[in-house]
Amino acid sequence: MTNQAQKAGDTKSGFSVESKGIAQVTPEEAYGKPSHLFGLWMAVNVEFATITTGAIATGVFGLSVPDAVVAIVGANILGCLLLGLFSTYGVDYGLPMMILCERWFGRFGNRVLSFLNFLNGFSWFAINTVIGAYFVHRVLGASLVVGIVGLTIIQVLIAIVGHDFIIKAEKVFFWFLGAVFAILTALTLAHIPHLPVADPKKLAEVGGRSGAILLTVSIMLSWLGGWILYSGDYSRYMCYRHNREAIKRGVFWNAFLGCFISSTWLEVVGAVIGGTVALNSPADLFSSWLPGWFRVPLIVAIVIGTISPNVLNIYSASLSALASGIRMKQWQAALLTGGVGLIISLLAYQHFYKNYELLLFFLGYVIFPRFPVMAIGHLRPRVSRFASIDVTTVGFLSWLAGVVCSVPFWNQYPVFVGAFAAVHPEFGDISFFIGAFVAAIVYLLATIPRTAPIPAGAVPSA
Repeated sequence: MTNQAQKAGDTKSGFSVESKGIAQVTPEEAYGKPSHLFGLWMAVNVEFATITTGAIATGVFGLSVPDAVVAIVGANILGCLLLGLFSTYGVDYGLPMMILCERWFGRFGNRVLSFLNFLNGFSWFAINTVIGAYFVHRVLGASLVVGIVGLTIIQVLIAIVGHDFIIKAEKVFFWFLGAVFAILTALTLAHIPHLPVADPKKLAEVGGRSGAILLTVSIMLSWLGGWILYSGDYSRYMCYRHNREAIKRGVFWNAFLGCFISSTWLEVVGAVIGGTVALNSPADLFSSWLPGWFRVPLIVAIVIGTISPNVLNIYSASLSALASGIRMKQWQAALLTGGVGLIISLLAYQHFYKNYELLLFFLGYVIFPRFPVMAIGHLRPRVSRFASIDVTTVGFLSWLAGVVCSVPFWNQYPVFVGAFAAVHPEFGDISFFIGAFVAAIVYLLATIPRTAPIPAGAVPSA
């Protein structure tokens, strides 16, 4: 670390409101270690929302636990590899992800996508807040509305302070949450005499075993999709000038392992519990057989586990709001995100599981077609084949083509079922894969590598 970088790190020893906003982090301002990301990504996933997500596989789709585990592990390997890859972008560019994406989607396209990511952030904020409020209601008897409002205030205050306080807070959260949820895992496995088996009635409603497995894969990928779009926001302060490749390797593996271990662990626990209860609300996962001595640390973990991911949701959503062209300071954008998230929480806490499932799929539909463009454009910069179309416009149109072509594969009964999904329910909802595949093919066909001879009139990328 250079002396200047060390000084930058020293200035971060206290807690002050972040003023960097969406500006680029220079090598002189760099601080932090790749290992910090392991604790961060562990902490944001060691929470009841992760258990709630895993419970969908057995409690809603009717899978057996072994089938659920296969789907969960497969989805998390793919999703966490993407999170690790995109985390390295922060080291390369020193920019928030939504500002960086202008390189591949252009100013207009990126403003559209940044606004969608703003929606993604406060939607996840609402989901996590509602889950936390349900458990506070179950244990303390406080009304759901009071729990939602109280959790919102705490989370917004932490997010306003900014990046450095988030990193420091997540390190503390990691150890406490890890210990509590390890005890919960042991108590759960000791109490349940045998793993839940498949539920034929629920399986029949989603196209059988194959449909349920593919739906589970899509649900777990969507859970990770929002984190993937945020990933570079928490590595951009590691934009050192020296040893950059080693730092990138450390960033990749710490982000991958932290997210994979925590997501897989608690989603599997959720799948085990979900197959043993009538799953109507998240509080149904709070089993009556838990010992009395464990209830106090568990409720504290529930509250902290709600705050832990949501400060990231508010922080990154506020950066996305700025990237979309909304003119305000970062702390003002954080207030806006928390306020909108609060409204959504109060409107959507009833019929939770159906609303949650619909949200997860919708976010996946618009998120996953971005990833091939972001990966291809970064690993091998491209230029447009067409004189009249900039390569960033090609990137945006590739994303749009991916979303449009995925529509026939959407499987969101009773809201919308696409033509293919209606005829072949055994394929579940494979729209994420179709959207990403189409976006990749369109982008590759409409562009050429920048190192190749550039046709006359072709427009290079940003």
